[in-house]
Amino acid sequence: MRYLKFAILGLCLSILPTLAQAQISTYMPPVSTPSTMIGIRAGLGIANEATPAYSDFTVGSRTGFLLGGQLDFWFSPTFALSLQALYDQKGDQLTGIDPDPTDPLYGYPETDNFTLSYIEVPVLAKLALGSSEVKPYLFAGPSFGFLVGANDHQIISANGATYSDQTVDVSSKYNTFDMSLLFGAGISYQMASGMQIFGDAGYALGLVNVENTVNTGTTETLESRDIRIAAGLMFPLQ
Repeated sequence: MRYLKFAILGLCLSILPTLAQAQISTYMPPVSTPSTMIGIRAGLGIANEATPAYSDFTVGSRTGFLLGGQLDFWFSPTFALSLQALYDQKGDQLTGIDPDPTDPLYGYPETDNFTLSYIEVPVLAKLALGSSEVKPYLFAGPSFGFLVGANDHQIISANGATYSDQTVDVSSKYNTFDMSLLFGAGISYQMASGMQIFGDAGYALGLVNVENTVNTGTTETLESRDIRIAAGLMFPLQ
């Protein structure tokens, strides 16, 4: 009987660590999602301009690229403040005829491809939907643009012949600041490592006149419009 008691006591002592570990696991709070994530994004911008200025030209879109970084502050699993810093190409493409009667090529078909390069800083509210690894999300907020350069690639041609092909710096014709309302949607995938892959699309509605009317001597208004399609990778900050 005495040996039986020792056997029972030994069995109890052997399972105590297992029970203790089970209790700790039961009451251990779950590991929280990192509150701050940093990463990169890259994509394309399909740019245009809203303007009544070009009566002799048809205004079309042009495609540029965007590239930069992103910092997300998550206040909860569903809400974040997203800050971005991007190199973003905007502009438009004009197709019409040379409107300058003093130009020897007056009346010839003309194409102007305007490229406006900006450092763009969107400040966005971000709302994630759902609780699985794959989450759709919505975003909206202001985007501030700072002009770093502008040029016009102008081609004048007729009957299959090119009479003029030149690129001109037109930075002085544009204001150095642009502001847009940016909104859109995307989807992200949270990996077990904590990294996140995402893709999204947004629309930027320009709110200010980007033409420098003092230098151009006109009263024209040009407001940027662009669709942004991007993908990227985010990393948790420890």
